[in-house]
Amino acid sequence: MKHSFWLSIALGAGWLLSPESLVIAGNSAGNMGWLAIPALAAVALLFALTGNLIKQSLATENSSDFLLLSSLTGTIPAICLTIVSCLPFVTLAATALLVSSGYTFNEVFLYWFPNFGFSFLLLGLLSILQAFPEKIILRAQIIFVLLAAGGLFLLTVVGIAGAEQPGNALLQKPEKVSAASSALLLLLFTGSRLSGGSKQSFLIPAIAFVLFSFWMFASLSYVNPERLGSSTIPYMTAARKIMGDPGRQIMGLIIISGTSAAITGLLIMCRSMLGAITLSPNTKSLFSVKKQRYLLPPLVALATGILMARGLAGDDLLEILLHGALILWLIHHSLLALSAVILIQKRTGHMPIAGALSTAILIGGVLFLITTSPQRTETIRFITSMLGAGGLLAAIWYLLHKKLTPEPTTQQTEKSL
Repeated sequence: MKHSFWLSIALGAGWLLSPESLVIAGNSAGNMGWLAIPALAAVALLFALTGNLIKQSLATENSSDFLLLSSLTGTIPAICLTIVSCLPFVTLAATALLVSSGYTFNEVFLYWFPNFGFSFLLLGLLSILQAFPEKIILRAQIIFVLLAAGGLFLLTVVGIAGAEQPGNALLQKPEKVSAASSALLLLLFTGSRLSGGSKQSFLIPAIAFVLFSFWMFASLSYVNPERLGSSTIPYMTAARKIMGDPGRQIMGLIIISGTSAAITGLLIMCRSMLGAITLSPNTKSLFSVKKQRYLLPPLVALATGILMARGLAGDDLLEILLHGALILWLIHHSLLALSAVILIQKRTGHMPIAGALSTAILIGGVLFLITTSPQRTETIRFITSMLGAGGLLAAIWYLLHKKLTPEPTTQQTEKSL
């Protein structure tokens, strides 16, 4: 489906403007110094190339991510990977982001308003939004993204204009640079491959690189790298240093708008991915998009509400699970890119060198991200358990479908031929 320029940006930039992405960007800048900017450029180029590769492979009218993936893995693994790459992601991301918004609203705007009360209020409003016509949802998404991006751009411009440190001081080589910090930047672009055409696959990564590279520069100009690298809210620390209390209020608006953009964008992405699942070219989708409009948002809201009510939001385990869900999405994206390389080679007889190289680097980056994680055991356990549960669900559905779907008659077969 092709979208307008602004809608393509709004759909692709939701997760990029989330509080979690701002944490990743701030921590990476603190841990890597100015080297975070070329690392960000490399990661942006990586996603632009793999995104363009996937778009090129989906040239036919009836192509979809699911059909592309199933050509490599088979139907059941493709169903499994599609489910586990979006459902855990949207649920855990919603839990983490809503809690961040609740605390931000409480500390920045209204001290007397319960932070979890605002989290549940925002969850309810975003869930209700999904019941409106698609046109209203997409317009709301554009507004969320423009508010978040505009606020971040304003803080960045003010920060660079009034930088407290000279540029040469920022270009000093950091004492220690961890390769794991650059791999963590892969999570910044996760869930952002939603653009309306192959040419626009470079649009989101390019805009993200420009915005976040200047934001990193502004943050390093005001905040000590050690503090920036270890802070759980580096974005708020930088905003307060740049503009004082007005900066905190602007960042508060960014966090709430970015949370709304991320959750809305992820729900749209999840509906699109699940809606593309088909067991054969002649069958309907496993989860039709029409049914999901009224089924998926309430289920995600219920699961998110339960996770927040049970206290997962204030537990370090949530960060581990969310990173595991992000890695699952990266695995899905990597296998899509690998499928695209194989399909394009079969179609044209030539290997897409840039696409194949970027795919290989991305797969290596995902493996490196898993092995260097401080919570490697917990992360691997979560990923394998999700893949196991998703595989079981996919196999059960596939067998039930085969059993309940009648064999086509000779007349129907001749008609289809």
